Amino acid sequence: MLLGSNAGTNPVTKDRPTKSETELIATLISQSRYAEAYLLLKNEATDNTATQYNLALCLYWAGSYREALMSLDKAQLFMPVNTGSGKTNPATDSFYKAIREKQNGLDDHRNPVTQKNIELTTQMVADGIVRLKTDCWLQLGEYARVIDIATPIAYKNYLNIFEALTIAKQHLNK
Repeated sequence: MLLGSNAGTNPVTKDRPTKSETELIATLISQSRYAEAYLLLKNEATDNTATQYNLALCLYWAGSYREALMSLDKAQLFMPVNTGSGKTNPATDSFYKAIREKQNGLDDHRNPVTQKNIELTTQMVADGIVRLKTDCWLQLGEYARVIDIATPIAYKNYLNIFEALTIAKQHLNK
């Protein structure tokens, strides 16, 4: 390596995560190793939905809900336009509907995402952002914000959205 060389990296802008780095970060979060994932995420490009979403998961886990909300806002900003869900029409697939109904009761929005998740399941990631924002506002006791953010996707029957709306309405009606 040449003296003064930076090995091909630009010190002003951070490099895009490689597939192996992204997979490692997702694995670490899946293993509840948020501290290690957080350190890796801090070195990633900040204009990336997966980076911001996964950073929000780490911040949420640490109880830093306002910071998590800021990362989720950035994740939404960098979301691609939904281009469809592929060749199969989920609206006409009865097995998909049955699986989806069961899955909506899970906290799968607290799982890490990769760029491939975003490309192939754009709407699910977009819903995950709203669901995690709802969880943050609920933790902060901002019940009016919970209703504002959760109501537009209530028809999708996510369990955390239903529960958050129920709690928020109870607190606001006191």
